[in-house]
Amino acid sequence: MNGCMASACATSTPLVPAGAPAAAPPPACPSKNTTTSCRRRRAVSCKAAAGGDDGRLWLPRRDVLSALTGVAAGLAGYQGLASAAGEDKCPRGDKVTDKLVQCTDPNTNFPCPPPTPRPVVDFRPESRVRRVRRPVHLLDREYQEKYREAIAKMRALPASHPLSFAAQAAIHQAYCDGHYRYDPAAKNRPFDVHFSWIFAPWHRMYIYFYERALGQLIGDDTFALPYWNWDAPAGMVVPPLFRDSFDNPLGNRYREQRRLDKLVDLDLGFLDPGATLIPFNGPHDKKYEEAVNKNLCTVYQQQIRGGKGARCFLGERFCSNIEDADEGCQGTLERMAHTAMHAWVGRTPPEGAPCNADTGGVMGHDGNYHCENDMGFLGSAGQDPLFYSHHANVDRMWHLWSTKLGGEGFKDPEWLDASFVFYDDVANPRPVRIKFRDVLDTRNLGYTYDAESEADLPWLRCRLTSLVPHGKGSAPRPAPRKAGPTFPVTLRRSRVVEVPAVPVPAKQPGQQRVLVIRGIEYDPSAQNKFDVAINVPADQALKVGPENYEYAGSFAVVPSSKAGGGTLQGKLALPIDEVLADIEADGDSAVDVVIVPRTGGEIKLKLCPTIQNQNF
Repeated sequence: MNGCMASACATSTPLVPAGAPAAAPPPACPSKNTTTSCRRRRAVSCKAAAGGDDGRLWLPRRDVLSALTGVAAGLAGYQGLASAAGEDKCPRGDKVTDKLVQCTDPNTNFPCPPPTPRPVVDFRPESRVRRVRRPVHLLDREYQEKYREAIAKMRALPASHPLSFAAQAAIHQAYCDGHYRYDPAAKNRPFDVHFSWIFAPWHRMYIYFYERALGQLIGDDTFALPYWNWDAPAGMVVPPLFRDSFDNPLGNRYREQRRLDKLVDLDLGFLDPGATLIPFNGPHDKKYEEAVNKNLCTVYQQQIRGGKGARCFLGERFCSNIEDADEGCQGTLERMAHTAMHAWVGRTPPEGAPCNADTGGVMGHDGNYHCENDMGFLGSAGQDPLFYSHHANVDRMWHLWSTKLGGEGFKDPEWLDASFVFYDDVANPRPVRIKFRDVLDTRNLGYTYDAESEADLPWLRCRLTSLVPHGKGSAPRPAPRKAGPTFPVTLRRSRVVEVPAVPVPAKQPGQQRVLVIRGIEYDPSAQNKFDVAINVPADQALKVGPENYEYAGSFAVVPSSKAGGGTLQGKLALPIDEVLADIEADGDSAVDVVIVPRTGGEIKLKLCPTIQNQNF
C-alpha cells in the first residue's frame, strides 16, 4: 500500500493562527490508496529489477556499445522501497574489495581492464610530501607548459597502455557506467562508485595514480595536479588554460561552448531555460555580485550547513543486499558543486535535436546515445582533461572538511578496509592494491594543497538571508485548508509541491534531525534536480536558493545510464537543525516542507518526506 507513515498523521500543528479553533490538520501525505485515515505501514522489501583480449577491450567507445542486457543501475538503481518507517536497514555496510568487485560484463567492447600476469602489490605510503596542488588560474607560464606536456605525453601512449589517457578515461567509464558487479559469483549485484560513502575515497585514489603518472611522464616527481578553484570568485570560470582549443592537449570539443567564459553556477540554476548567463569578465554589478554570493553560499551549504557528519557529507553506507538495503544516498560533497560543474561543462544538446554517433553522442551501458558528454555524462566524463582538475578540487573540499572544518570520516571497518586496484609506474606498470584507510591523510599520498590559497576561504563569509519573515512579529501563515499532495507525486519543473505539517521530533542527545525523502524515482539519462525548503509559501518557493535560511538542500545527479533502460531510485537526507533554528521553528511540532522542481524531466516521489533523528 502507498500511504502515510503513522508519524505523518499529526494531530497538532503550530500553523493555526492565534484565536482560531484547534482543528486537527489533514495528513501531510495522503495516499492514492488511503481512504479515511493513515495506517501504520509495514516494511516493504526491495527487489532488484532484472534485467579475444587484445588489450583494447577496456577502452571507451562512442559508437560500438550496443545490444546490451542486464542491470547497470549503480547504487541507486533499486526498484521498490526498503522501508517506509525510516529505520536503518544497512547498519554496517558491505565489505568492498578488489576481489569482490569485478568487471565481468559478458558483452564485448566494454572498458574492462585486461588481465595482468603481474601480481598485485599492496600500497606503501610515500615517505614525504613532494607535491603541492595549486589553483589552475594561478599557475605561472612554466607550470602551464609542464601541465600541457604531461597530458600530451599521456595522450601519446599506446591506447593499450594501462596509464594512457584513453585507459584512464576507461577506468571511470567502467566503474561509473555499470560495467562492474559486486560479488559476481554469489550476489552479482550492480556496482557504482557513486551514490554512497565510496565516492570520495575512490576518486582520491583514482586522481592520485593519474597525478603520479603525469609526473613520471615528464620526469618530475614534484609535479602536482592543478585544481579548478571554482569555490573562489577568481576561479569561477572554466580556466583559460583549458579553453584554448588550437592544438591544446587540455582541450575537449565536447564542452558547452557558450558557458566556457561565463561565471559558473554552482547551484545548477543554468538548467532553467530562462536562465541568463553572466560574463565572467563583464561588469561586476549587483547581478554579478549576487551570483558570486550564491555560489559561495552553495559551497557553505555543502561544506558546513549540510555537511554535518560523515553520513551527510560523504554519503550513506554501500549495501549490496538489495532486500535489506535502502536506496543509494549521496553526500553533499557529491550532489552539490561536484554535480553542478559536471553539468556546466558538459554539452547541452538543443531540445529535440537528434543524438547519435554522427552528432557526437557517446553510447552508454543502456545501449542509447547520450549527448550531454563529455563531462555531462558519467560514462564519458574521464575523456575531458578538465574532469581531473575538477575532481582535484572536489578532493580538496574533502581535505578542507577533514582538516580545517574538523570533519571526521567513518570508523566502520567495512569503509576503512575497502580496497581497489590501480596501475602505477608508467615505465613498468604494476597493479597496486590500496585501501580507504591509506588515503584519509593526503600526506600518506605525498601531496597537499597550497597553504596560501587555503588561508582565506571566502565561502566561510557567505551572506545567508531570509526569503520570508519568521518568528514573532511576522505575519502568521494560514493553517492548511486542504490535504497535502497524494503520493506518489510526479514533479514537474516550476510546479511547487507543498507537504504541510510534517512532524518534527524532539532532538535526541548525540543525534541530529534529518529530513529524509525516500523512493526518488528518476530517469538517469536526464538532468534531475529539485530543491527542498522549509516554511516557505508556495508563491515564494521558486525564489528559494542556497543563499536563504529556509533552504534545506537539493537532489541532483550527473546523467548516467542503466543497462536495459528504465529508471533509478535514490534517497535524500538533509540535516535541518540549523535551518529550524534560523527560521525560529526549532520548538515547533511540525513544519511545512516545500519541494521545488528545477528540471524538465519527470521525477517521481513515492513517499512523503519525514523528519527523524539520526546519528552523525
